[in-house]
Amino acid sequence: MKTLMVVDPRMCTECKDCITACRDEHGVSRAKKTSTVPIFCMQCHPDKAPCARICPTNAIREEDGTLFVDQEACILCRLCMIACPVGMIVIDAEKKSTQKCTLCMETDRIIPACVEACKDNVLKIFSIEDLEDLKNDTTFADVLEQAMKAYQDKI
Repeated sequence: MKTLMVVDPRMCTECKDCITACRDEHGVSRAKKTSTVPIFCMQCHPDKAPCARICPTNAIREEDGTLFVDQEACILCRLCMIACPVGMIVIDAEKKSTQKCTLCMETDRIIPACVEACKDNVLKIFSIEDLEDLKNDTTFADVLEQAMKAYQDKI
């Protein structure tokens, strides 16, 4: 099941709890803080993800709809970092590999560490199916249409 994270920038108080929780969970933060809101991996479609497509060793692989970095296959060429449209591939110097957000899928967590840590309820997790259901709900249709239009303009 394909899962996405949605950030409500109007609610963010810039506390950095999500960044800290990610670093605590993975050893390195897989999210970055801009001047106003945190930025996360866009969870691109596995067949279209620029980071996976450019990797010369195929170290970025899909499992259950989520892209993971195979630390053994990563040669730290950094091409994935250049290709990522939001710059969300990070280097884990200790593991000598790149890392990317997986929404904590490789952990025992049910909810990603960043979402759980967000006291302002800024971060939300949705499946593609959830978003389709919301899209068909006329009360949310206009809001989602505008959000999708803004997203499409940035791709």
